[in-house]
Amino acid sequence: MDVIRNGGIDIEVRDSRGDRLDKWLSKRLQEYSRSYLQALIRTGGVLVNGVAVKASHTVSSGDLIRLTPASTDEPPISPQPIPLDILHEDEAIVVVNKPPHLMVHPGAGNHTNTLVNALAYHIQSLSQVAGETRPGIVHRLDKDTSGVIVCAKTDIAHYKLARQFQERLMQKVYLAVVYGVMPLDSDVIQLPIGKSRRNHEKMMISPLYGKEATTTYTVLERFDGFTFVRVAPRTGRTHQIRLHLSAIGFPVVSDPVYSQHRALLFSDIQPRHLQEGNFRDRTLISRQALHAHCLTLDHPTTGTRMSFVAELAPDMEELVRTLRKHAV
Repeated sequence: MDVIRNGGIDIEVRDSRGDRLDKWLSKRLQEYSRSYLQALIRTGGVLVNGVAVKASHTVSSGDLIRLTPASTDEPPISPQPIPLDILHEDEAIVVVNKPPHLMVHPGAGNHTNTLVNALAYHIQSLSQVAGETRPGIVHRLDKDTSGVIVCAKTDIAHYKLARQFQERLMQKVYLAVVYGVMPLDSDVIQLPIGKSRRNHEKMMISPLYGKEATTTYTVLERFDGFTFVRVAPRTGRTHQIRLHLSAIGFPVVSDPVYSQHRALLFSDIQPRHLQEGNFRDRTLISRQALHAHCLTLDHPTTGTRMSFVAELAPDMEELVRTLRKHAV
């Protein structure tokens, strides 16, 4: 069993198949990017049997790896009294219903007004496994995706949750409104995903270079020109749901990256039941209509299987209500 002590992680290799050190670690510790791990190896933050090695070093079963996360030159996290909708909190975890338009952690020169800043204000202690600028953060939601997210209060809880993500023991269910009327009541999307070669902010379907990715969906309601759908990703690739739905011809409403629209107006749904002259246009939603609805996991301390549900954010709730009234 892996052990966290003195700010580092001790790992015994039991399942090596001749992998490079950086590749093996990136599969084992998915909360870290491969580029971060490569930099950590380069600076001596990873030891194999007590010795600093290169990223290309081949790991073998029985090796003992010591990983010490690097400190950062980024400014310390500033606690901010940003309101949080806390769904559950105990000694090991805190589960939050994240609002839209809130970044999960600082990045790209933005050091304030993130979920991490809010957590630092409301929660006494958070895990440090993911580094000084991401305390408690085990997984992420896009800035404009709302819904349930779990954060770790201790390093041990963090590591156990991260392993559940890696081993696909966590179950996530999303709700989305997409453009178009889906003809199938349910289906499975299996399309490999890789980074876009032209735009570093996008992902792409890439049979040659992509990693396997699977998403299932079930139609909840159909409207004129739109579908309300439940989506369950079986893998956890970046932008997976947004890209998969776009790839089959049903992009998420108002997705600025994978659809051609940044906002949905009332006039865009060609509203019914309105008399001429009694029409006032307005923005229905100005971010991707995607919501993390339910997260199911094994509690890192008790092992109890638990599910946490975040009700639809107000803008998505209003969108669905308007479609029911004016797009049928």
